[in-house]
Amino acid sequence: MCKIIKRILIAEDSFEWQRFHVSLLKQYNKCDFEFVVFDNAKDALKNLQDSVNNLYDLIITDLQMETDFLPEFAGEWFVKQVKNITEYKNAHIVIVSAAYNIAFIAHSLGVGYLSKRSLVNNPDSYFLMLDENIL
Repeated sequence: MCKIIKRILIAEDSFEWQRFHVSLLKQYNKCDFEFVVFDNAKDALKNLQDSVNNLYDLIITDLQMETDFLPEFAGEWFVKQVKNITEYKNAHIVIVSAAYNIAFIAHSLGVGYLSKRSLVNNPDSYFLMLDENIL
């Protein structure tokens, strides 16, 4: 069991997937979490920039959110911006998306990923991701 509360930021535009994340975080019994959810990459980035004195332990982002960053996905743009913040250069970041090329994008950005398609059938993989990135 974690001795301190872990902080998580979630960037996800789908209300259903926001609820999914929150539900699984509440079921995880190895740590207590403080988390915030943003429905777009811009607001999530602003929050991260404002939180450099109280860093997040894990950042979870969707790929496909607002379309302002085409041809990049918003989540791809977000991860690149996060990695440019000195305090978050080595942050634990996981992309959770249904995009067909999620593995390629995550690998090219040097972050972890979970497929939404596999999560629907195997929510335990979410707990494994938390174990790897939080404990």
